[in-house]
This record gives sequence, structure tokens and C-alpha cells, in this order.
Amino acid sequence: MKTKYKNSGFAGEMLVAAELSRLGYEVLLGNVGTTKTIGVDLAAVNPDSGKTTSISVKSLKKKNSFPIDPDKVRKDSVYVFVITNHANELPDFFVVRGATLLSIEQEVWGKWGRSYSPIHGRGIYSNKLEQWRNNWTTIDEN
Repeated sequence: MKTKYKNSGFAGEMLVAAELSRLGYEVLLGNVGTTKTIGVDLAAVNPDSGKTTSISVKSLKKKNSFPIDPDKVRKDSVYVFVITNHANELPDFFVVRGATLLSIEQEVWGKWGRSYSPIHGRGIYSNKLEQWRNNWTTIDEN
């Protein structure tokens, strides 16, 4: 079966929700699979502290550039970049705070950042995210 872009986005959100749940977080689903929720796809609640963290999920089926405009990154959100991979492979997760991304904007976006035109071409290549692979502990950081 051929995977469509929307399916990849939905799959990414569900994979992140499942992983958060597996790690012990309570997960609140937003408008799953839509583009109507600005900056937030899920929320993760730490059941011990009660702290709620906004999660924005960006997903791809295979390694490539994640479309993300630095002008729309929220400092207070956590971004989970997911490469869903093929059905017989495990997904890759890269977990980073928006504030961290913006603090090293030139390093992660390179020439595809704020000054890149057209805007829809702005993004981060998956290899720039390796340092945040499975960095789930960032969710509980302030």
C-alpha cells in the first residue's frame, strides 16, 4: 500500500503518542492529523508532577528535510521529529525544545532558515537532529 503524506503525519503523531504513553506520560491528543492546531499536536502530562508539555510532531516517511519554518517555532514547545520508516522498521525519534532549536538556528537550519525563499522550502535536514535522538528527558526540563 502506498503511504500518502497525510498518512505519514498521522502515523508520526500516533507513534509519538504511543511512545510517550509507553514512557509513562499521560497523553492528550489534539486535532490529530490536521493542520488546524497551531504549534501543538499533543500534550504530555507527567503524572508525578502534573506538569503539562505542548508537543509539536513533525514526521517524514524516510530521511529528508523536515518542513519547519523558524518563524513558527514556539520556544515553550517540545518538537518531536519522527522518521516513520517502512512498516518492518522501527521509527526514529528526535526530541528537542523549541528554545534550543532557536538558540542554534543557523546551525540547524543553515541556508534553509528565515532568509530562505520560498517560505514553504524552509526546513531542517534529519542529519542535523542526531544529537537529540531519543532525547525524551527534555520533556520534563523547565
